[in-house]
Amino acid sequence: MQKIIKSLILGQKAFMVTIAILTFLSSLTMITVLTAYQANVSHYQTAYRTHKLPDILVKQDTQQDVAADLKGLKNVKSVSSAPSLMTQVEGKDKQNIALLLSDDTTRVNVQVPSDHEIILASYLESTGNFKRGDTIHIGNKNLIVKGFYEDQLLGSPLFKYKQGIVSKTTFNTLVAQKSSQMTQLAFVDLVKKPKNSEKLLSDYHDRLKADLIYDKGYIQKAYTMLPTIVALVIILAAIFLFGICQFVIRFALVSGIAKDRKKIATFKTLGMSGRQVKLAYVSAFLLSNIAGLVVAILASFVTSNLAFKFFWHLNGFTSVKHISLNIVVVLAITLLMLGLSMIIILLSLKETGSISPASAFQDGQSKSNQGKFNFDLTKNSLPLQMEIAFKDYVQKIGHYMTFTLVIGLFVFLSLMIATLNQGFKGHVDSLFGLPKVDVVMRTPDHTTRGKALQQINALTPIKSSGYIQETKILLKNEVIPLHRYSKMPSEMKVLSGHTPKNQHELLLSSNLIKTLKLKVGQKVHVKTQLSNNTEMTIVGTYQTINNLGKEAYSLVDIDLSMNSTYINLKSTSQKDKLLAGLHRDNIQLTDTSTSSKSLITTIQTAVKLLASIILILTLVISGLFVYLVSYLTIETEKRQLALKKMLGFTNIQLKMQYLFRAGFALALGIGLSLILDKFIGSFLLNGLVNLGGLTQFAVQLPLSYEIAIILLLVFESSLIVVSASRRITKIKIGDFL
Repeated sequence: MQKIIKSLILGQKAFMVTIAILTFLSSLTMITVLTAYQANVSHYQTAYRTHKLPDILVKQDTQQDVAADLKGLKNVKSVSSAPSLMTQVEGKDKQNIALLLSDDTTRVNVQVPSDHEIILASYLESTGNFKRGDTIHIGNKNLIVKGFYEDQLLGSPLFKYKQGIVSKTTFNTLVAQKSSQMTQLAFVDLVKKPKNSEKLLSDYHDRLKADLIYDKGYIQKAYTMLPTIVALVIILAAIFLFGICQFVIRFALVSGIAKDRKKIATFKTLGMSGRQVKLAYVSAFLLSNIAGLVVAILASFVTSNLAFKFFWHLNGFTSVKHISLNIVVVLAITLLMLGLSMIIILLSLKETGSISPASAFQDGQSKSNQGKFNFDLTKNSLPLQMEIAFKDYVQKIGHYMTFTLVIGLFVFLSLMIATLNQGFKGHVDSLFGLPKVDVVMRTPDHTTRGKALQQINALTPIKSSGYIQETKILLKNEVIPLHRYSKMPSEMKVLSGHTPKNQHELLLSSNLIKTLKLKVGQKVHVKTQLSNNTEMTIVGTYQTINNLGKEAYSLVDIDLSMNSTYINLKSTSQKDKLLAGLHRDNIQLTDTSTSSKSLITTIQTAVKLLASIILILTLVISGLFVYLVSYLTIETEKRQLALKKMLGFTNIQLKMQYLFRAGFALALGIGLSLILDKFIGSFLLNGLVNLGGLTQFAVQLPLSYEIAIILLLVFESSLIVVSASRRITKIKIGDFL
């Protein structure tokens, strides 16, 4: 039996190697991603417990301690609070970062810095904004970055605030300079977490004044959302890859049995039963699967740690521990792959039962595999080389259709991911559906506002400006951040309905309207800072990027003062100089685009990884199939090739025919991919980005990108066909006899 298995493996070397490679790639991808993703979730949960982070985090812009009010609430077990200072610092890329400064080190594992030092959240190091030894200017203080700490509370790129730790003396000095920017962070532990998150701190009378109320589940979702999207797409690609592997197994068996009928008949002549013949084939092909699996498991010790490091850095963390393989994942994938392969192999071996021992004394190949050769020298519209190649391609359409389908599907996937990658390059304001705002300015009164606008316009010309108010409403027990403009910006991208025209109209984010199960045109009752029961009508919904966020727009509470001003500049090239150069008392400038830029950079990093992986898989898999199809057809057409040589065809001409055949299959596959991209690409792409919080994604991939992907594939395929067709030179005219 061992000799027979060895004979089968050596007789199907190309297929065996291909099956091993495909098994290796698909199993390595799944083991790596699942292990890294599970470790990402586990490490975050461990860090959350280790650092004793709160069930709920409350931030309120006030100088008064809010702990007393929170302690008296139902279901609250304990509360601790720490004063913080809201400020901005400038990163390496001129990006202005919203920083929460504190002197509280009870929840972070760091030593208190000296009076001239600051410790920052590690996210600011992972993004390249700061490194140890950098100098940060805050007010009249110059602080040196002493180090970084892992911030499991606000370190995610999905949160706009980042944290910094300073000494008590430095903190008090800065508070004296910026007392109007004081805020309180309260850490709340609950007796029992309510099933409905809308009921979190529902009896807190100042909910509408709290800037943010994050619960533990919300924060964990922030740290797992981006890795989840990346892992999901890669695993889907791996599953598709494993499906291709099963197709190759069946393709190899059907082709191999047709080619090896005489060998199988000989086995039976030597006394082997049909069951033993099937067992030999099963053993031979499963050995290829096992070889690929074993190498994948060994390689995943390294790749799992690399993937985990990528996920961990995606969340803004820098220190990474070594992780072990997940034995459950390895066993599950091994059993699944071997089990499915066993089923495919057994189903493909039915034809061996019809091969009798007498076939050993006849021509071993089936009639269907002899290959017809209709050589017509009559005139045709096509050149002779292409005409013969096309006829041969049609005769071998079963072989080449496999290659066509694989090429079509993988190129389609490459185009879709490339479109996604293109969508997050450059200016992405249109993706958010949010009004464009370069800078927000806070001033105590109208007079100061007018003077500040004049000074800003002198530094860099203003394109447009207006009042903006940030307040909150209570809708279905959910606190909703609400924005009010003196004039609704024309850039607002409304998906349905219209923007508010009076104070009783409400515009909700697309994700919020889904979460609360509301619809455009519906009347709702809300609580505002000035009213306990206001009836409002939902007049529209708009697109957002962050599916963790919840926002709305309205003209509600017009009696509240509007001390904030939104400013759009004619050119943003001098924005960093403006933020650093405007020095007036009681004026605060905020770069509102920072948090969106940070999030987009993170998403772009993840999408680039996906695009690279998909393109590599496309090239590898298409290359394997081009080689397999070319190798198989040459092996089964030796007599035809020998006859063509008798008729005067040269080796170069014969190689060109195989190149044309591959060209026909490639063109059909590329055409299929372009059709799929046109008719269902947008639908699938929007389903994917919907996981990331976008409602609509309308980005056109530049023609140059499509041409580049197609040319790369054509170039690779041509090289492989030329390499595989070198076997033609070994075929002699005597092979026809």
